[in-house]
Amino acid sequence: MSDNHEQFCRRLDEHHQWPCPYTFKFIVPTTNLKDLTELFPEEKLSFRESKNGKFTSVTMESTMCSSGEVAAVYQKAAQVPGIMSL
Repeated sequence: MSDNHEQFCRRLDEHHQWPCPYTFKFIVPTTNLKDLTELFPEEKLSFRESKNGKFTSVTMESTMCSSGEVAAVYQKAAQVPGIMSL
């Protein structure tokens, strides 16, 4: 586990009491949107396309049980080419 990963988890643990709802925000090239939705088929996702249609903002709210679970979602999402996690 990297220092950044441990620091991220520690910060999450300082600010959240698990389990709790957690909101994920991603910006995805619209051409790769399907890749993201296929990674999270059970999750409720909301979408907002950019003005020029090149990117789509995706919001996903899910109940997380630990900081490690949150980090795993971000790691999974990182598989999508061009994704930006906010």
